[in-house]
Amino acid sequence: MSCAKKMYLGKLFNMARIRNRITLLMMSCVLVPNVRPQQVSTTISEPATVKVEQLLKQADLVAVVQILSGDTEHYPSAVYKAEVLRSFKGTDNGAIIYFGPFISYRLGGEYVVFLHHSDKRIELKPQQTASGLSYGPISSFYLVMYEGYSALPVEYNCVFDGKEIAQHCDYGVKVNTYQVVLPKGLRTYPSATIGSFSENTRWVRKETFISLLLKLSN
Repeated sequence: MSCAKKMYLGKLFNMARIRNRITLLMMSCVLVPNVRPQQVSTTISEPATVKVEQLLKQADLVAVVQILSGDTEHYPSAVYKAEVLRSFKGTDNGAIIYFGPFISYRLGGEYVVFLHHSDKRIELKPQQTASGLSYGPISSFYLVMYEGYSALPVEYNCVFDGKEIAQHCDYGVKVNTYQVVLPKGLRTYPSATIGSFSENTRWVRKETFISLLLKLSN
């Protein structure tokens, strides 16, 4: 075979290989869809801010309560049993109430609560209906409002002012003043805790806060 004929056949062979590659490439473009990655965005939002006087109007129950016990085992969400120490709206002193659904409230702890009455009764988890270690079905249940910010802890703290050192320590109500807006002129004190949320956490003397609720509820 002559050299020219060999070169001609080589060119034909290379052209055939190129056509096959082009055909395979076109088939892959047809068979494989053009899939673009989907973007997933997540929005983190804070609950709305509310003035304390509006919070009192919106709530069905306002009181100082002491948590007696809690149950996160037998119900779909946390349930707390509490005694009303002082009522301002919607209940009587000495009444027993059940509320939730948020966790981390202290057993034995005292709170000023603004609660919304639930339209639904609370049932036991299906596998717990025969258990005798729960509160049973709860017909009257209350919900903490504004993602938990309407339950204000009452604690003994030494952040207050006074001429005597003993006056610096007193029972106070801890308020996130970014979420629950207090009246202007109400004396508040900074939190002694250092942290990312400490700048929004203020203390009000318990007696002062009780006087405010009595004034707003009349």
